[in-house]
Amino acid sequence: MTAFALKLRDTFANFWLEAELFFGKLFKRKAAFEKEGFEEKEKVAALPFSMRMLRMPTKERLFFFDQLATLIGSGVSLIDALSLVAATTKHKGLKKLYAEMTHRINTGLSLADTMAVFPHIFPQMQSALVAAGEKSGNLKTVLAELTEEMEADQDFYRKITGAMFYPVILIGMALVMVIGMLVFVIPKVAAIYSQAHKELPRFTQMVIDLSQYITAHWQALLIGTGGGLLVLWLLFTRVKQGRMIWENIIAIMPVVNKLSREKNLMLIASNMAMLMKSGVLISEAFEITEKAVGNLHYQKSLAEIRHGVIMGREVSEIMGLEDIKAQKFKENKLFPLQVAQLLHIGETTGSIGDMFAKIKKNYHKSIDYTLGNISNMVEPIMIFFVAAIVGSILLAVMLPFFNIGSTIS
Repeated sequence: MTAFALKLRDTFANFWLEAELFFGKLFKRKAAFEKEGFEEKEKVAALPFSMRMLRMPTKERLFFFDQLATLIGSGVSLIDALSLVAATTKHKGLKKLYAEMTHRINTGLSLADTMAVFPHIFPQMQSALVAAGEKSGNLKTVLAELTEEMEADQDFYRKITGAMFYPVILIGMALVMVIGMLVFVIPKVAAIYSQAHKELPRFTQMVIDLSQYITAHWQALLIGTGGGLLVLWLLFTRVKQGRMIWENIIAIMPVVNKLSREKNLMLIASNMAMLMKSGVLISEAFEITEKAVGNLHYQKSLAEIRHGVIMGREVSEIMGLEDIKAQKFKENKLFPLQVAQLLHIGETTGSIGDMFAKIKKNYHKSIDYTLGNISNMVEPIMIFFVAAIVGSILLAVMLPFFNIGSTIS
């Protein structure tokens, strides 16, 4: 790439980030501005272009923490451990990242502070855990636990992907078959029926009309469908009101609602357990977990819990468990009563971190069970769905033949 092209690329990237920061500050209050990660974008904007564009795959991040845990646990210094990790990886961008991290640590920064310089690569929760490990002198233990947690998360998401793979493949095959029949088969059948000059069954005529419309306007339909899906994706993922709408839609879907709720609870419990076990204060742990959870409803609820904890209230009380002996409860749609009860026991015995770990384990088992049931239920349902769609089109094609004597002369 020429020097001019590189300069043009850097100029455009700087302009984009500065514009995003300017309009973010212009239209958002300072608290909302900081909450939605614009401070992190300011940090990213200060980095060279190559570092801004660099992303670390999950496998590489797992390898990074695993190697650091092994080497530091074996008595290797942090600088030497980073050098060995850099020498092991084949990714040129990551080699530069590790070299930059080594340089910053040599200038006096801690590992956690160095990770915080790259918020688009290292999530805040991981930086906070490393910071807690460095302060307590248990960095090797924290790194080992972080590695185990990441491995468990990868295994969990592999199970979710596996459960969703079969339905997605079947739906894709059904769409390809239906579109193929409407575009290639139905027009030929329609040409044969048109020679008969007879009125076709209404269902057959509807399928032929649909086929003719698709073949005549396929470009507009393709652009419209793609554009519509893109707009919906941006609305439901980038716009706060759209995300709230999407979460409300999920909340009324029976099985999906249960999975989404348990996934968020498991994520919250997992983060809280790790942070508190590493020595992070409970209010700080809630603040970090709030930013790690993607669900806006849970973010708001965690913010309320954090504020209540700062004011001296108990977590279980904020979640709705006011008085367990008097059976005085308040309904909380986000946090079940069982979670509040376990946390109440943890608050009473001084082991709330262990209770968060227990909650995470319970929901992990529940999600595994639900995913297993979904896999067993989805197969016959999807087969019936595909057969119904394809069978309907075949029925439309064959209906005129049931009265072939009067339809085709």
